[in-house]
Amino acid sequence: YIIAGTRGWNLIAEGEEDKKIKERELLRLENSIKNGIEKYGKDKEMIAFFHYPPITSNSVYKKEKNDFIETLERYNIKKCYYGHLHGKSHKDAVEGEIDGIKYKLISADYLNFDLVEI
Repeated sequence: YIIAGTRGWNLIAEGEEDKKIKERELLRLENSIKNGIEKYGKDKEMIAFFHYPPITSNSVYKKEKNDFIETLERYNIKKCYYGHLHGKSHKDAVEGEIDGIKYKLISADYLNFDLVEI
């Protein structure tokens, strides 16, 4: 496996500073993916990790894709793990396969501090 990832950012934040952060994190994701391919080739499965969720229930409902998801699709990444959602925000998690990518929330409290097999 090849592990790629980025911190990501709050997808619903819309200020100028938020836009800059999203663009920077998108660049970090792409650089991470390209670096993994350069070092280990295209034959290994790549898994993406984010701190912030790269997908929201609202975007699933509206069938919208953001730049993070489009990047995962462009590089044929099939598994994506993310955190950031804690406590009551667990209800906002998007899990399961959507458009060929399997998403999984892995915040420690969501998992009751148990390990999850990747």
